[in-house]
Amino acid sequence: MIITKAKKFAEKAHQGQLRKISGTPYFTHLENVALTLFNAGFSNNVVAAGYLHDIIEDTKVTKLQILNLFGNEVVELVLANSENKSLEWEERKNETIEKAKTASLEIKALIAADKLDNTSDLLKQHRLHGDDIWSYFNRGFDKQAWYYQNLLEAVYYGLDNSEVPSYFIDVKRNIEELFGGF
Repeated sequence: MIITKAKKFAEKAHQGQLRKISGTPYFTHLENVALTLFNAGFSNNVVAAGYLHDIIEDTKVTKLQILNLFGNEVVELVLANSENKSLEWEERKNETIEKAKTASLEIKALIAADKLDNTSDLLKQHRLHGDDIWSYFNRGFDKQAWYYQNLLEAVYYGLDNSEVPSYFIDVKRNIEELFGGF
């Protein structure tokens, strides 16, 4: 099954990587993203992409390897969620926001599931460590707020209310709690 294959592949590729603030194994993030997509009823390919969404950015795994192992749909989902690390932070984030506006529901769902887990972890760490958490990022609170708020608007953009997965509301609530209303 493609989900099990993606899970095992991602676990091996990300072995030894840790979350930025908590120091927990990075794989837990991938598992949470995939589980969110699975629970929301997305296809096996979308769930598999949940496990693999950071693999091109954060490991030595290539686009070609993902294509050969998991097929075109999965690689396209992964690429849609991958940033061009040769660009400056602001350019990368702006590109992500612009891509999200016109993306398919599946890509928006993957982005939102990723941000749900990221913001949930940030909230947990903020409750433990307060505003010190922003020192772990190359860009502090203001830039993070700009990014998350604009990305949230982009994933909602063009969707009918009936299409919006329920966990998008959790992402919105997390962003509002972390960065204030907007």
